[in-house]
Amino acid sequence: MKKADFAVIDIGSNSIRYLGSAPEKCLVTTRLAEGLVSTGTLSEAAMERSVAAITSFAEKARAEGLMPAAYATSAVRDARNSADFLARVEAACSVRIDVLSGEREAQYARLGAAEEGGIVDIGGGSSQLVTEGFAASYPVGCVRAKEWGEQSGAQSFDALQEALFSRFMGIYRFPRLFVPHWTGVGGTITTVAALSRNMSVYDRSAVASIVLSREDVEAQAHALYSMGDAERAQHPLLMERHDVIVEGALILLYIMRGMGIYELHVSDADGMEGYRAYLAAKDE
Repeated sequence: MKKADFAVIDIGSNSIRYLGSAPEKCLVTTRLAEGLVSTGTLSEAAMERSVAAITSFAEKARAEGLMPAAYATSAVRDARNSADFLARVEAACSVRIDVLSGEREAQYARLGAAEEGGIVDIGGGSSQLVTEGFAASYPVGCVRAKEWGEQSGAQSFDALQEALFSRFMGIYRFPRLFVPHWTGVGGTITTVAALSRNMSVYDRSAVASIVLSREDVEAQAHALYSMGDAERAQHPLLMERHDVIVEGALILLYIMRGMGIYELHVSDADGMEGYRAYLAAKDE
């Protein structure tokens, strides 16, 4: 099969995404990882929302004459009741889900972005670093970080940053690598990039030309926190992630500091394109 024969469904911790015949991705926020930090399981409500979204996208794929291929990332690989969720999806829409390891998730992000150098990928439940000869996944994503921030009781930006960075210190182990060129992928990074250029409508081609400085990311994290959740919820670029974007921006800032990244190129293409390329190569 050619890669155009596959539609890819990405089952993330925050959103379910779809890449079909059009280059633009469709997205439904289902918060599959909601409550996972405290319970270790996927909630009934989150599973129902996610199964409905996956079923809808599978139907869309078949209507386009494409074969739906789904993969899942952090929330599903970490949850104790993931087998129940996988069985529900298969029963609902006859789609078997490929549960990716963190390393495979990182590798597909690099393949999709088609960039030399290093890749930073931030999702809802995990974040990945990958470059030539190195790939690592860490259980730090914007949905998890939101729960950690709430547990800390932080009432200011500085307190939230301190609480999250203290948590991150126990998880991230940054390798000593010299990588002159870094690229960022995933919704947190593309959204921060779009906001840094004052976009109110997402422009994928314009986003792909943005280079974020560390100062840009820090300024956006401050600005987003200062907006407050009510104002963020009304912003056209933030409606799907208004309550996790501050935490996502702080994850990015922490990674850029820890890895010594001063400039980050931004890519709209990510693991979805990489997974489709992997499927096409596998079936040749």
